[in-house]
Amino acid sequence: MNSKTKKILTIILFSVIIVALVLVFYFIFFKKPVSPVQVVPPVVEEETKPRLPATKESWENMTISERIQQGLPALEWPSEAPEEVVEPIQRIVSEVDEIAEGRRTWITPVSDEPVKGATLASDGSKSVYYNSTTGQFFSTDHLGNKELLTEQVFYDIEKIDWAPNKDKAIIEYPDGFKVMYDFNTKTQYTLPKNWQDFSWDPAGSQIVFKSLSKYPENNWLAIAQADGRQPKPIEHLGNNSDKVVVSWSPNNQVIAFSSTGEPRGTWEQEILLIGQHQENFKSLIVDGRGFEPKWSPQGDKIVYSVYGSDSGYKPQLYLIDTQGEQTGRNKKVLGLATWAHKCAFNKSGDTVYCAVPGELPEGAGLVSELAEGLRDDFYKIDVATGEISFLAEDAMGGYDVEDIYLSDDESYLYFIDKNTSRLRYIKLK
Repeated sequence: MNSKTKKILTIILFSVIIVALVLVFYFIFFKKPVSPVQVVPPVVEEETKPRLPATKESWENMTISERIQQGLPALEWPSEAPEEVVEPIQRIVSEVDEIAEGRRTWITPVSDEPVKGATLASDGSKSVYYNSTTGQFFSTDHLGNKELLTEQVFYDIEKIDWAPNKDKAIIEYPDGFKVMYDFNTKTQYTLPKNWQDFSWDPAGSQIVFKSLSKYPENNWLAIAQADGRQPKPIEHLGNNSDKVVVSWSPNNQVIAFSSTGEPRGTWEQEILLIGQHQENFKSLIVDGRGFEPKWSPQGDKIVYSVYGSDSGYKPQLYLIDTQGEQTGRNKKVLGLATWAHKCAFNKSGDTVYCAVPGELPEGAGLVSELAEGLRDDFYKIDVATGEISFLAEDAMGGYDVEDIYLSDDESYLYFIDKNTSRLRYIKLK
């Protein structure tokens, strides 16, 4: 390469460097930075409609400026203003009654505790019972507000027989040990093991019972003081102790029933009424076996159950008079297949409330276990006329009823559900 060519290339290279330096200085000191383009989403304004008052009269009472401020038509009420549609509230009408009126009815638990021996307290409103879990006695109202009756604990009680005033009770244990407990004095009295089937006199000061032995000649119906003192034999039982039902009447006349009357055929029985003083009471003629009575509060009537071949060996319910010359009269066949222990008189004795199994199988009178677990419905019976009205069926499937009783004002029908041992009630008022 000659010298002339070298000079030309040097000039060109120098020129390129000069131009590059000029561009660098320009971008550094004179060129403004370009901001990145921001993409802003379009704002879509919601279409707002004027909210009209509820009525045209409200709009007319507004001034023009008030209408404008609220975005309402200023001068003219729209002729076809869209009405705001308010959906009506759908109310579900309950098909279950709170108060028993002959339909499906709520049955309410008093407490969640398993109870035994529940019965009406002396005030005619509350209940008293034994708590099988804690071994203690309580009183409670229908809301489950309970009070302890005594600090003493009784474990594994099998049976309880309350005095009429509920201030005393005979307590029996599975091994046959028996005591009478006084809740007022907090005192316990031991009773003989061979005394069985207790019933209290109306005053709660005496008891009637069967004094039994392995020798028939020593079997007696007897009475004694509540604490077991001064026992007195009343009637010799011999081999007939299983034919006697111990039950002291509220009028203090009868202490037991005995199915040892004159034979009257296979399914008809003469029931003798036993008093304290060898009285010669008129007898009852009943149409069946398995006699089970329950007294009215006045002691002038009983509701009783018996079974026979005509009823398919199911227990049938009857009403009959049991006082003085009227004893055995005014018998009413009620046509309800249930037991007397599932019934309760009201305080005045003019009404009976009964729990009746819905589908009692044939032979249940002979073998009561056939009825275990069956759902009971509830009926109300007019004692004077024998008229029966359906009271309630349980809304939740039903219960097997035992230990049934009423509050004195007939507001609540209480019972123990046999399957769960829970105390429950039906509201009647």
